[in-house]
Amino acid sequence: MAGKIFPCKNIESGRKVWYNQDMKKKTTIEEDRRARAEKHVLSCPNCGSPVLDHMTQCPKCKAKLTPKGYQPMSDEKIKKIRYITYTIGAVISIAIIVLIIVFRK
Repeated sequence: MAGKIFPCKNIESGRKVWYNQDMKKKTTIEEDRRARAEKHVLSCPNCGSPVLDHMTQCPKCKAKLTPKGYQPMSDEKIKKIRYITYTIGAVISIAIIVLIIVFRK
């Protein structure tokens, strides 16, 4: 299993460091997170500021963006799901109240 990464505490600095199983790569947790986040950074086509690939609106210029690999739910679908869950929740709560009244001693 070459290449497996696991955390270990660096003795000199006291910071957590990621050591590769091969002991070839040694990075701090912050560097690893930054490297993973850089994969998802794009530039806004309107103003050129950096945005993440899942954003639907630029935080700087408020322009609409089309997310890569993600489509937000339509309002109709959200309303339908909300209606169904509220109905099911109401039926369950009424059933529990009826059961409490019936089996009350």
